[in-house]
Amino acid sequence: MTTAPGDDFYQYVNGDWISGHLVPPDKTAIDVFSELDDTTEERLRSLIEDVARNSDAEQGSLHRKIGDLYRLGMDTGTIERLGITPLNNILGRIGAISRVPDIQPVIAHLVTCGIAPCFELFAEIDPKNSTLMITGLAQGGLGLPNKDYYIREDAVSENIRVRYKGHIAKMCGFLDVHADSARTAAGTIMDMETRLAKASYSPEENRDPDATYHKVTIDGLQEISPEIDWAAFFSTIGYPDTRDVNVHQPGFFTELGRMVSAIGVEEWKAFLRWKVITALAPFLDSRFDTENFTFYGTILNGQPMMKPRWKRVLATVNFALGDAIGRLYVERYFPPEAKKRMRTLVENLMETFRSRIEHLSWMGPETRTEALEKLSRMHLKIGYPDVWQDYREFETVNDSYVANVLRAMAYDFRKGPAGLDRAEKPVDRRIWYMHPQTINAYYDPGMNEIVFPAAILQPPFFDMGAEDSANYGAIGAVIGHEMTHGFDDTGRKYDRDGNLRDWWTAGDEQKFNRKAQVIVDQYNAQEVLPGLPANGRLTLGEDIADLGGLTIACHAYAKVREKREEALEPGKFTDFQQFFVSFATIWRENIRPEALRNRIMSDVHAPNRLRVNCVVSNMPEFYAAFPDITPENRLYRPPDQRPEIW
Repeated sequence: MTTAPGDDFYQYVNGDWISGHLVPPDKTAIDVFSELDDTTEERLRSLIEDVARNSDAEQGSLHRKIGDLYRLGMDTGTIERLGITPLNNILGRIGAISRVPDIQPVIAHLVTCGIAPCFELFAEIDPKNSTLMITGLAQGGLGLPNKDYYIREDAVSENIRVRYKGHIAKMCGFLDVHADSARTAAGTIMDMETRLAKASYSPEENRDPDATYHKVTIDGLQEISPEIDWAAFFSTIGYPDTRDVNVHQPGFFTELGRMVSAIGVEEWKAFLRWKVITALAPFLDSRFDTENFTFYGTILNGQPMMKPRWKRVLATVNFALGDAIGRLYVERYFPPEAKKRMRTLVENLMETFRSRIEHLSWMGPETRTEALEKLSRMHLKIGYPDVWQDYREFETVNDSYVANVLRAMAYDFRKGPAGLDRAEKPVDRRIWYMHPQTINAYYDPGMNEIVFPAAILQPPFFDMGAEDSANYGAIGAVIGHEMTHGFDDTGRKYDRDGNLRDWWTAGDEQKFNRKAQVIVDQYNAQEVLPGLPANGRLTLGEDIADLGGLTIACHAYAKVREKREEALEPGKFTDFQQFFVSFATIWRENIRPEALRNRIMSDVHAPNRLRVNCVVSNMPEFYAAFPDITPENRLYRPPDQRPEIW
């Protein structure tokens, strides 16, 4: 370690690892998550291949469904032989469109297939009535990650657009479209997506729960986009009794309605064909699969090589039957004692967070009472759900891989965690939005709950044999991070029951916003790639959660440390130094520049280097742990520039 901790703590901790771990050709980045993904995927592969080898599994059983889908995905010979023929029915519907009124029923059919060519439709918790699910309607229809890719005028963005049009033309050519017609179709599709993009919210705007809440009746939705017969649409997709809809971006749907009436039939047919083949390309023959990867993997993210076939098929089976696979994973790889130890960690961090809220100097008593009540009602889920999804209504058929993927998408549209069957029904608090084998965690503001799937509870995040300093710096920071999401710039807008309600006094809100702006300015000042700074407004929620989470974990560890000594490696780190080193370790990463650029423009998480350096430089505990840091060090921030929020 040649870099001083006060100049670049991320590099100080991770430099040796970074120099020794090049990004594999089948990845956009290598980090702790990808390494654990590799381990988990190997475990799941073993489980699934055991299941797939059992050809005697009862028809309709979960084992049979898992095995059928995996075998079909691995049978590349049949996939190549069938080509595009499994999509003849869908493409035939599009080809039969002869007049404008025919467009809407075809869009409705695609929506029920899970393809969603123009917008997203799902069930969500009503942000202002957290006991009830509501139909959510959100912008969509873009083939590039977000609106900025269509409107930015820098050379890189313009080059991506040119190559995207070329990609569309090439994919259209695989449908036996003449080259000139394919290029014309690509221009039409690009123009239509650009029009949708200009009417879309930006990623920053989509983070604002107030800006994305517009509850209307079907009649109200009809007023937003009168050119679309919404009552007929909901009847066609099988939900004629839909009453209320949360329209996340009303202006988008106004523009979509205008496009339905103003754009010609042939243009819409080209657009809808494109949406079908781009959605299903990874499940078709190698022409579509390879070209899809060339654009989205290599051009957008710099990844030179596809993942092995088995990993890609595993991801599909995981999407289709994630809970069924999760049950197998938990039975073999998740010890009950890990859940017990994790619950103790969470309780310690909850106690610490409560104490910090009680003693915040900037928060008044009225807001403080509400905040403490919200924290006390925060629910915890660890490991796996109490009730598993049974998939009885999802069928596998021995016809084609892509046909079964379509069945899985259609099932998810209706029966999944956000399936439309759940709309206008009471919230099912047993639902999980991640499977146990997922290496991640989340906070759900509508349920006011934090969720930690089983797979994240392994080293280096969580180690049953590690010292407390290591576990609190790693999984403790993750726990604190998810808790703090309930109080970040968007989570703070939800109350103790998960309702979108302003429970802040005006003065406390102003103080919070001033502190948050310091964080925005700090991240905005970081140039990540030449000419491309971080977007502190887009990443603000995660940045607040990173800082709050590590602060809470640090103070929780301090309380635990008072009770017992730790036997750390002599002459290396003190216990608090080990705490910060463990935190930096979980964010070690090598990432391709194309993927990093994509992340800056699209991801609500800051680049990993900033998730370490910007966070620790704001914590007085970091300077106490590394007392040699002075104002001459690059990371040093004067005390009056270190925002303390939570």
